[in-house]
Amino acid sequence: MRCIGTLESERAAKRFRDYLLTTDVTARVEADDGQWNIWVFNEDQLDRARDELQAFRQDPEAQQYRDAVQKAESLREAARHVAPPPPPAPEFESPYAWDRPRLQDCPLTLGLIAVCIIVAVASQLGQQIEPVVSTLSIAPLFDRAGKMYWHPNLGLQAILHGEAWRLVTPIFLHFGILHILFNMMWLRELGTMIEFRRGWLWMAAFVVLVACLSNYGQYLENGPVFGGMSGVVYAMFGYIWMRQKADPGEGVRLPPNTEFWMLGWFVLCLLDIIPNVANTAHGVGLVVGMIVGFVPVRLRNWLAR
Repeated sequence: MRCIGTLESERAAKRFRDYLLTTDVTARVEADDGQWNIWVFNEDQLDRARDELQAFRQDPEAQQYRDAVQKAESLREAARHVAPPPPPAPEFESPYAWDRPRLQDCPLTLGLIAVCIIVAVASQLGQQIEPVVSTLSIAPLFDRAGKMYWHPNLGLQAILHGEAWRLVTPIFLHFGILHILFNMMWLRELGTMIEFRRGWLWMAAFVVLVACLSNYGQYLENGPVFGGMSGVVYAMFGYIWMRQKADPGEGVRLPPNTEFWMLGWFVLCLLDIIPNVANTAHGVGLVVGMIVGFVPVRLRNWLAR
């Protein structure tokens, strides 16, 4: 079952539902914040139903729609005589129910988790970062003898000289067992939801965009000593949070209680109750994810009118 759109009034929504029934498309209507969602049961009929909805919006008072009300009632009455009544609660997946995609069906999410674990082992959870820092971190750098050093005025010189991966690769560094466990848990929960619905290529572009922006913001705020997947995790949270509000029929939705945990943790970190956290990366990731989740849907709906 998928939501194909909304109508402003209950009367119009039920009239359109009745018209769909006369074209052999089974649908239902549900109230949602002052509007009425149109849900179509058979996903093979989605495109036809969306076309019909577009035509209905142009002239909802057309004679064919008014006539459909009586015809639909006759069809329902006939169905009641040839089959037993349906159960009180028909099978219907609420847009806020949540089912977890399998990790093995999401190769990019699985790969990100694997790389984070490998880097955590190689760096001993950030205690011995010299073997990996030259290819994984924005800074520090190494001299010719291999000794790590800091240059306070270096800025983004290494990146400007072609080492663009340094804008992305800090997401793979973690500093402590709780740090990586927290990030991997949410990467598994949220990443699989996005990858399963949008595909690995879209999600890869999303991760790179968020990593670049959140890492750069964190660098400008606190310098080069940071790492972790949490900026990307908060972007995934922001994306799903906004997407389920803007387009509930898409099926992208948060696990239960996620808003409480993610926003609560965000506030605790901002208040420094949880110290040594890349708050700027969290904030930038959250904002970018919310924009990507909300703006395209609103723009698409605006252009469709």
